[in-house]
Amino acid sequence: MKFIIKIVLFSFFIFNFSQAAEYSGFSIGYTKHIAEDPHDSQGSSYLSDPEENGFVIGYFSGDKSGESAFEWEASYYSEVSQKLTSGVTVDVSTLTQMLNFMATPGESDFYGIFGAGLGYGYTMVDTSYKSGSTTFNGDNNNWNFAYQLILGFGGDKYEVVFKRSHFGEVKGGSGKTSANGTYSADEFDNIYNSIVYKIKF
Repeated sequence: MKFIIKIVLFSFFIFNFSQAAEYSGFSIGYTKHIAEDPHDSQGSSYLSDPEENGFVIGYFSGDKSGESAFEWEASYYSEVSQKLTSGVTVDVSTLTQMLNFMATPGESDFYGIFGAGLGYGYTMVDTSYKSGSTTFNGDNNNWNFAYQLILGFGGDKYEVVFKRSHFGEVKGGSGKTSANGTYSADEFDNIYNSIVYKIKF
Protein backbone atom coordinates (compact mmCIF):
# COMPACT_ATOMS: atom_id res chain seq x y z
CA MET A 1 0.00 0.00 0.00
CA LYS A 2 2.81 2.43 0.89
CA PHE A 3 4.45 1.66 -2.45
CA ILE A 4 1.23 2.54 -4.31
CA ILE A 5 0.93 5.84 -2.39
CA LYS A 6 4.52 6.73 -3.30
CA ILE A 7 3.84 6.00 -6.98
CA VAL A 8 0.71 8.19 -6.92
CA LEU A 9 2.56 11.09 -5.22
CA PHE A 10 5.49 10.81 -7.63
CA SER A 11 3.13 10.76 -10.63
CA PHE A 12 1.32 13.81 -9.25
CA PHE A 13 4.65 15.68 -8.89
CA ILE A 14 5.75 14.78 -12.42
CA PHE A 15 2.37 15.84 -13.85
CA ASN A 16 2.48 19.19 -12.08
CA PHE A 17 6.06 19.82 -13.16
CA SER A 18 5.17 19.06 -16.78
CA GLN A 19 2.26 21.52 -16.54
CA ALA A 20 4.42 24.34 -15.12
CA ALA A 21 4.24 27.69 -16.89
CA GLU A 22 7.64 29.33 -17.32
CA TYR A 23 7.99 33.10 -16.97
CA SER A 24 10.60 35.82 -16.56
CA GLY A 25 10.67 39.57 -16.19
CA PHE A 26 12.06 42.73 -14.62
CA SER A 27 11.31 44.39 -11.30
CA ILE A 28 11.65 47.82 -9.75
CA GLY A 29 10.84 48.90 -6.25
CA TYR A 30 11.08 51.33 -3.35
CA THR A 31 13.19 50.27 -0.36
CA LYS A 32 13.70 51.22 3.25
CA HIS A 33 17.23 50.22 4.25
CA ILE A 34 17.78 49.50 7.94
CA ALA A 35 21.21 49.35 9.57
CA GLU A 36 20.02 47.30 12.52
CA ASP A 37 21.99 46.90 15.76
CA PRO A 38 24.99 49.06 14.72
CA HIS A 39 28.18 48.68 16.78
CA ASP A 40 31.92 48.54 16.33
CA SER A 41 34.04 45.39 16.24
CA GLN A 42 35.27 46.09 19.78
CA GLY A 43 31.75 45.63 21.17
CA SER A 44 30.64 49.24 21.60
CA SER A 45 26.94 49.58 20.67
CA TYR A 46 25.49 52.68 19.00
CA LEU A 47 22.20 54.20 20.06
CA SER A 48 19.81 53.80 17.12
CA ASP A 49 18.96 51.74 14.02
CA PRO A 50 19.11 54.31 11.21
CA GLU A 51 16.84 54.00 8.17
CA GLU A 52 17.22 55.43 4.66
CA ASN A 53 15.16 55.25 1.46
CA GLY A 54 16.47 53.78 -1.79
CA PHE A 55 15.43 51.65 -4.75
CA VAL A 56 15.92 48.12 -6.05
CA ILE A 57 15.99 46.79 -9.62
CA GLY A 58 16.13 43.16 -10.67
CA TYR A 59 15.61 40.33 -13.13
CA PHE A 60 13.76 37.10 -12.35
CA SER A 61 12.71 33.83 -13.98
CA GLY A 62 10.57 31.02 -12.64
CA ASP A 63 7.96 28.31 -13.03
CA LYS A 64 4.38 28.47 -11.79
CA SER A 65 2.34 25.30 -11.47
CA GLY A 66 -1.15 25.41 -10.04
CA GLU A 67 -1.02 27.27 -6.75
CA SER A 68 2.75 27.24 -6.25
CA ALA A 69 5.79 28.86 -7.86
CA PHE A 70 9.58 28.50 -7.79
CA GLU A 71 11.67 31.52 -8.81
CA TRP A 72 15.27 32.72 -9.19
CA GLU A 73 15.98 36.44 -8.91
CA ALA A 74 18.99 38.74 -9.09
CA SER A 75 18.70 42.25 -7.63
CA TYR A 76 20.69 45.42 -7.07
CA TYR A 77 19.85 47.55 -4.03
CA SER A 78 20.97 51.13 -4.65
CA GLU A 79 23.59 52.90 -2.56
CA VAL A 80 22.24 54.66 0.52
CA SER A 81 24.05 56.71 3.17
CA GLN A 82 23.53 55.84 6.82
CA LYS A 83 24.71 57.90 9.78
CA LEU A 84 25.54 55.15 12.29
CA THR A 85 26.62 57.49 15.09
CA SER A 86 28.28 60.87 15.59
CA GLY A 87 31.00 61.33 12.97
CA VAL A 88 30.43 57.93 11.30
CA THR A 89 28.66 57.61 7.93
CA VAL A 90 28.55 54.50 5.75
CA ASP A 91 27.46 54.18 2.12
CA VAL A 92 25.80 50.79 1.58
CA SER A 93 24.79 48.93 -1.59
CA THR A 94 23.94 45.25 -2.11
CA LEU A 95 23.87 42.73 -4.97
CA THR A 96 21.84 39.57 -4.37
CA GLN A 97 20.78 36.25 -5.84
CA MET A 98 17.82 34.45 -4.28
CA LEU A 99 15.74 31.31 -4.82
CA ASN A 100 12.11 31.95 -3.88
CA PHE A 101 9.45 29.37 -3.02
CA MET A 102 5.88 30.69 -3.03
CA ALA A 103 2.29 29.59 -2.50
CA THR A 104 0.03 31.35 -5.03
CA PRO A 105 -3.61 30.60 -4.16
CA GLY A 106 -6.22 31.89 -6.60
CA GLU A 107 -6.80 32.05 -10.34
CA SER A 108 -4.22 32.73 -13.04
CA ASP A 109 -5.53 36.29 -13.56
CA PHE A 110 -5.43 37.13 -9.81
CA TYR A 111 -3.74 35.24 -7.01
CA GLY A 112 -2.14 35.81 -3.64
CA ILE A 113 1.56 35.33 -2.91
CA PHE A 114 3.00 33.92 0.31
CA GLY A 115 6.60 32.79 0.27
CA ALA A 116 10.21 32.88 1.32
CA GLY A 117 13.61 32.96 -0.33
CA LEU A 118 17.16 31.81 0.36
CA GLY A 119 20.41 32.95 -1.24
CA TYR A 120 23.32 35.29 -0.70
CA GLY A 121 24.10 38.99 -0.58
CA TYR A 122 27.25 40.81 -1.69
CA THR A 123 27.29 44.07 0.26
CA MET A 124 29.67 46.98 -0.26
CA VAL A 125 30.22 49.26 2.74
CA ASP A 126 32.21 52.52 2.37
CA THR A 127 33.03 54.17 5.72
CA SER A 128 33.67 57.86 6.37
CA TYR A 129 34.74 59.01 9.85
CA LYS A 130 35.57 62.48 11.14
CA SER A 131 36.34 63.64 14.68
CA GLY A 132 37.92 67.08 14.85
CA SER A 133 40.85 67.00 12.42
CA THR A 134 41.09 63.18 12.50
CA THR A 135 39.55 61.35 9.57
CA PHE A 136 39.27 57.83 8.20
CA ASN A 137 37.98 56.53 4.88
CA GLY A 138 37.84 52.85 4.03
CA ASP A 139 35.66 50.24 2.40
CA ASN A 140 34.90 46.57 2.82
CA ASN A 141 33.01 43.98 0.76
CA ASN A 142 30.89 41.30 2.45
CA TRP A 143 29.53 37.92 1.26
CA ASN A 144 26.67 36.64 3.43
CA PHE A 145 23.92 34.03 3.54
CA ALA A 146 20.57 35.75 2.95
CA TYR A 147 16.87 35.08 3.43
CA GLN A 148 13.63 36.93 2.81
CA LEU A 149 9.88 36.76 3.40
CA ILE A 150 7.45 37.63 0.59
CA LEU A 151 3.80 38.74 0.64
CA GLY A 152 1.74 40.12 -2.23
CA PHE A 153 -0.58 39.49 -5.16
CA GLY A 154 -0.29 39.07 -8.91
CA GLY A 155 -1.73 38.09 -12.27
CA ASP A 156 -0.63 36.85 -15.69
CA LYS A 157 1.56 39.88 -16.49
CA TYR A 158 2.43 41.48 -13.15
CA GLU A 159 3.06 41.01 -9.43
CA VAL A 160 3.18 43.44 -6.52
CA VAL A 161 5.07 42.17 -3.48
CA PHE A 162 6.35 43.32 -0.11
CA LYS A 163 9.68 41.77 0.87
CA ARG A 164 11.54 41.73 4.16
CA SER A 165 15.13 40.82 3.20
CA HIS A 166 17.98 40.09 5.59
CA PHE A 167 21.51 40.00 4.12
CA GLY A 168 23.46 39.21 7.26
CA GLU A 169 25.76 41.20 9.52
CA VAL A 170 28.20 43.31 7.50
CA LYS A 171 31.36 45.25 8.31
CA GLY A 172 32.70 48.55 7.07
CA GLY A 173 36.33 49.48 6.53
CA SER A 174 39.03 49.45 9.20
CA GLY A 175 42.65 50.57 9.39
CA LYS A 176 44.74 53.63 10.24
CA THR A 177 43.25 57.09 10.73
CA SER A 178 44.83 60.30 9.50
CA ALA A 179 46.32 60.67 13.01
CA ASN A 180 47.90 57.21 12.67
CA GLY A 181 45.49 55.69 15.17
CA THR A 182 43.49 52.48 14.70
CA TYR A 183 39.95 52.63 13.36
CA SER A 184 37.81 49.58 14.28
CA ALA A 185 35.25 48.39 11.76
CA ASP A 186 31.60 49.36 12.16
CA GLU A 187 29.14 46.45 11.98
CA PHE A 188 25.36 46.17 11.51
CA ASP A 189 22.63 43.84 10.24
CA ASN A 190 21.91 44.66 6.60
CA ILE A 191 18.10 44.67 6.19
CA TYR A 192 15.73 45.94 3.48
CA ASN A 193 11.96 46.39 3.50
CA SER A 194 10.83 46.70 -0.12
CA ILE A 195 7.67 47.24 -2.15
CA VAL A 196 8.35 45.85 -5.62
CA TYR A 197 6.46 45.90 -8.92
CA LYS A 198 7.27 42.95 -11.21
CA ILE A 199 6.57 42.90 -14.95
CA LYS A 200 6.21 39.32 -16.27
CA PHE A 201 6.59 38.07 -19.83
